[in-house]
Order: sequence, then structure tokens, then C-alpha cells
Amino acid sequence: MAPSPPLLLLLLVLTGLGLAAAQPEGPFPPFQQQRSTNAADAAALRAVFQQWGLAAAAGAPEEDPCQKRVWLQSFATNASIDCGCDAANGECRITHLNVTGFWNISVIPPALFNLTELVSLDLSNNNLSGSIPPEVSNLSKLETWHFNNNKLSGPFPNESSRLGSLQSLWMFDNYIEGLLPEFIANFTNLTDLRIYGMKLRGPIPKNFSNLINLEKLMLGDLDGGNSTFNFIADWANLSTLSLRKCGIIDQLPSTPPKLPKLTYLDLRSNNLSGSIQQLLPYRSSRYLYVGENNFSGQLPSEIVQSSLALDISYNPLLNGSLPNIPADRKWPINYIGTSIDASRTINSENLTLLNCLGMKECNRTSYTNPITSFAVNCGGKQKTYQDSLPITFSDDTSNLGAAGIHVDTDKQWVVSHVGSDPVVSESPGIVNTNQGFLGVDMPELYQTARTSRSALSYYVVGLSNGKYTVQLFFAEIVIDSQLNHGPGRRLFNIDIQDQNIKTDFDITKEAGGFRRPMNITYEVTVDNPVLKIHLYWNGRGTCCIPYEGAYGPLVSAIRVFRPKNPNNIPPPTPPRSARPDNKRRGVVVGIAALCIAMAVISSSVAYLWWKWVSLVKHPNA
Repeated sequence: MAPSPPLLLLLLVLTGLGLAAAQPEGPFPPFQQQRSTNAADAAALRAVFQQWGLAAAAGAPEEDPCQKRVWLQSFATNASIDCGCDAANGECRITHLNVTGFWNISVIPPALFNLTELVSLDLSNNNLSGSIPPEVSNLSKLETWHFNNNKLSGPFPNESSRLGSLQSLWMFDNYIEGLLPEFIANFTNLTDLRIYGMKLRGPIPKNFSNLINLEKLMLGDLDGGNSTFNFIADWANLSTLSLRKCGIIDQLPSTPPKLPKLTYLDLRSNNLSGSIQQLLPYRSSRYLYVGENNFSGQLPSEIVQSSLALDISYNPLLNGSLPNIPADRKWPINYIGTSIDASRTINSENLTLLNCLGMKECNRTSYTNPITSFAVNCGGKQKTYQDSLPITFSDDTSNLGAAGIHVDTDKQWVVSHVGSDPVVSESPGIVNTNQGFLGVDMPELYQTARTSRSALSYYVVGLSNGKYTVQLFFAEIVIDSQLNHGPGRRLFNIDIQDQNIKTDFDITKEAGGFRRPMNITYEVTVDNPVLKIHLYWNGRGTCCIPYEGAYGPLVSAIRVFRPKNPNNIPPPTPPRSARPDNKRRGVVVGIAALCIAMAVISSSVAYLWWKWVSLVKHPNA
């Protein structure tokens, strides 16, 4: 008798379970177990891993790469692949290779370019040096190519122009030089392009307007070659446009391109001119940075919105009164270095002070008691320490947001901040640690710090003229580059009184490790009422370790004081030492006079003797 349908179904299920149990265990479903990596791909990967010192991690030669896939994975280091398998022949090709965060990886192996099916290649945050080999053109299927935060140099090879499928290209923080390549404009599938912190030169090619699919465009630190806005087109999907320090000498277009999704616009440190009214089409953005340019006119009230982080600092041609700032405004406006009229503005005393900071025309007579010292606990509460004299480090815990300023209640110092990451909207601003610092004076100062993703400035106001010692306190408390031999690096520049004193400053390297304090001491002459300390990101250093946006300047505390001998004048001679000097001078003068007298007497005696002898020998003479 034939089995009933329910019984037949039960038998089929049991049979299937038995077959599944008979399959060997592995990382893939049973139907993929018989698939294997293409022999050429497997050989190429083993050669690459062997040259990078990852051969042991790759396992025995007979181990199939596409069966293993992941070798090392953490926030600091990563070595993994992904594969695409053909259902017809059971062969798998390596399509993704991610090897990031290894200090010992310094060369690009030739075998890498035998992985011709690669769709994604991420070699960021290593120690790669030398030039990019022209054989990169073999990887014509690449859609993602990230090699940022390395030490690669030389020109960007022309053979890269064959990578027409690219959608994401990150090549920042290297030493690549030459003109910004025009052939990048042929990568019309690009959605994410980031090129900054290198040695490339402008201008930005006009045919970049072909990149109609862009969502993020970040260019910066271009030397030479003046650029204009003629490369910006109607980019319907663009949300981030950062053109910091690109040598742009243009005015904003009178007919602006259509950028309906734009939320982040950074045009800092160019030479833009024209009316500030030209920014009105971009007032729907969340971040608008146009500092260090030459915009003119009066700031329109329509642009002062509660949700817009606005930086108009160091546009000396701006004038007129500042529009009323909405009470619900999330961030303040950074307008240091403008000529905004304070007469009709709320808190005009602060505004007058901020104007004079930028112009360096503070009226010294308004400071009846000039100061000779200053100290601030950056990012921390007020602290007082007993030295030969008590030192009070002022509170510096104000939230400066994405673009803001804070004036101390005593009007003796100001802190200014500009910068936010285009991917991570909120900036920490202040960071701290509960870990203690042993064997150092004033250890609490190093437990907090103020940070910025672009520019951070402190101004000391009302100093009397003379020589001062500037002491900067640092300790890296965020990026632990020693954890798992991680690749994190914080690099930034430091200027004091507009003179650069540090380029690519690395706290961890200078201090000898993570969470180790160190100080920089610098002597400066103050001949006007303002002392400016400027710390700023120059496009270099890692961007995302241990989290997105962990980069840019960081400072723990600042102290300014007069040295013990500020004018380098030799101390006056004590009175007790004057008497022996006078005695010595009297003895010397007396001896000299005696010698002269003896010489005169000797000459006279000799003359008389000669005369007497002449009379004896010639009596009739």
C-alpha cells in the first residue's frame, strides 16, 4: 500500500535532514561547500600575504581562501576578503580585499594586480610607500579604491584612467604630487571623491562637471593654479561639498547650480570675493563655512537660521550690523575678524572685542590694568595650583558647537572654533579620560582637552608689551596608536602670532606614547594687545580611528607668562662689587701715573747729563 501524503512528506523531511547532517561543517551553506577559489586568485593572494607578513595568518597552502575569508578584524586592523562564486562551475573569484591598519605593510606586491576580478580594494591606514604601480590598470572592475593615510608618493599614474567603473575613490593623506589629474572627470560613476592633504596642484579641471553622480566631493590643500567655480554643475545628489584651501579666486556664480540635497558646504581658506548675499541659495544647508575669504557687504538676516552652523570669520570686508540671532539658535555664529558694527547689536561689548581681535586694533587704553599672565584648562573646569605664585587655569567648558566663540567673563581671553565632520554631524568638542597621569605636575590638566575638526584659536587680550613664554600642554587621550599596533595618527599645525611653529604635529609621537603628557614652550614678543594661538587641521592624519571624526587639533591647557628676565637685560651689578672695582681702577690709574712721572724724570736726567758732558768737552762753545 502506498504511503499516505502526510507520511511521504515526513519521510522526505527526515531524508533531507539526514543529508544535511552528513555535510561537513564550514562557514558556508551546504550547497556552497564544493566550491573552491580560482587557482590563480588563490596563488596571487598567498603571494601578497606572504610579502606582507600575513602568510601565517593565511593558513596552510591547501586552505581555500574563499572558505576562510576573514583573518584579522578589529577597529584597528583588518585582513579579509570576499568572493563571488559561479553556480555553474563551482569556482569562486576574489572580489573584495580589505587589508588596513598594519604598520609593517610598506610595499605594494606585484601579485596584487593579478586579482583582476577585484571590485573593492581597501589599503587605507597602512605604511605603504613608493609610487602607485601602473599595473593598477589591470584592476579595471574596481568600484571602490581606498588607499588613504599612507606614504605613497610620485604622480597619480595615467594608467589609473582605465578604472572607469570607480564609484568611491579615497586618496587623501599621502605625498602624491603633480597636477590634479583631469582624467578623474571620466569616472562618471563616482559618488564619493576625497582628495586632500597631499602635494597636488590646481586648478580644479573644468571637466569635473561631468561627475554628475557625486554625493560627496572633498577637495583641499591644492597648491598653485587658481581655480574657479566653473567645474560645479547641477549635481542632483550632492550632499557634501568641501573645497577647503583650493586656491579659488572666483565669485560665487550669479546663477547658482542646482544642489537640492546639499547639507554641508565648506569654502574656507580661499580668495572668494563678491557680496555675502551670494550665499543665500545655500541657506538650507546645515553647515556653511566661508571663513578666511574676502566676501563683502552686510550679512543677510535670512541666513542666520537656528539650525545652520555658520562661519564668516576673517572676511574683513563685511560690514554693517549683525542680524538678531534667534533665541532658539542651536549654534552661535563665528564672526571673528569681520568689521560688523556693534552699535545696534545685543552684547555689543563682546562684539567690539571680537572685531578688534581680527583687526588687531584693540584699544589698549580700554585696559586700565594690563595683564602679564594667562592660563586656561582647555575643555575642563577651573583649576588652581600653588607654585611660587598661585596659578589659576580658567574654566573652558562652553559648548562651541560646529562654529562658535566664547568670550571669558573678564574679557581677557576668547576661544574660537570652526569645524564639523561631513559624515558625523556632531563634534565632541571636548574629550576627557578618567585615567590618571603619574609623575607629572598638574596631572588633572591632561584629563580633559578641547578638540576641533578644522580650526581652534585662543586669543589673549590686554597683555602689556614685552616678552612672554607660551606653554602648550598636550596628551593624546583619544587615538591609541599602540593598541593592536593600530594606525591612528592625529596630525595638525600650530601657529603663534601667525608664525608656524609646528607642522604635522603628532602628540603621541612627540610624547612617546598614548596618554603621555608633553609640553611645548615658545618665546614670543607681544607688541599689541592680542596674542593669538592657532591650532588647525591640514588635511592629514587618520579620519576614523577609533571612531568617525577622530582627527584635528587637540590641546589640554595653555599658559602664558612673563619669563623671569623678560627683556634679556643683564641684571644690575650689586653695590658690594662696586668698591673692589673702584679700588682696582684706582690702582691701575696710580701705576700709570707713576710710570709717566718716572719716564719724565728719566728723560730730564738724561738731558741734563748730556748737556753737562757737552760743556766739559767744549768749554768755549
